[in-house]
Amino acid sequence: MIRCSSIASIMTEASGKSASWSVTAKKAMLEMVREELFGVRKNLDDVRAIQKGRACEDAGIELYNNVFLYDLKKVTSDGRRNNGIITGEPDLVAASSQKGVDIKVAFSLLTFPLTAEMCDAKGYEWQARGYMCLFDLPVWEIAYCAISTPKELLRDYDDQSIHIIDPSIPLHHRITVVRYERCEEKEAAMLAKCKLANEWVEAEKLNFINEHESYLV
Repeated sequence: MIRCSSIASIMTEASGKSASWSVTAKKAMLEMVREELFGVRKNLDDVRAIQKGRACEDAGIELYNNVFLYDLKKVTSDGRRNNGIITGEPDLVAASSQKGVDIKVAFSLLTFPLTAEMCDAKGYEWQARGYMCLFDLPVWEIAYCAISTPKELLRDYDDQSIHIIDPSIPLHHRITVVRYERCEEKEAAMLAKCKLANEWVEAEKLNFINEHESYLV
């Protein structure tokens, strides 16, 4: 199944009229073939932005709760859902408020989006739409948070002024939110294309097996 984090790649448009899939989509699908064949995924643990996102996720949730007066808790590891086409495990679900939230931690103040439009440009709309579909919610927010970078992730040459948040900056200035509303038309297009992507992955997996079996003939 297609992970919500991969839907944006799948939904990219092919450059040529005769092409069914974009280069970006094919690359993502081939990585899915690799995972299904060998049980491995590309490791991004050495990317500092990813490391910071994981290390500071709880701080981002706390910031969101403090600014918007919620007491949301991170979705547990058994909260992953799937509908046979897509699968996903979001950060926060506020069932009583009929919305979900995904927390993104900016690597520095220079990559922190200042507006909802800048948040949207980061390309997480399709991930949000996947979550809305799986959790049957009408609204999903992507919340970008400005959090101080942990000292263990900083290098000697890093400019600390863009990594350490000045305590005088108001909490509500440290978070920018873009909100997406559920759209039946977009959701139908997403599910249709992801269904085709799943079929493509299965076909390519079979092609790999058949091609490599031929080596033994």
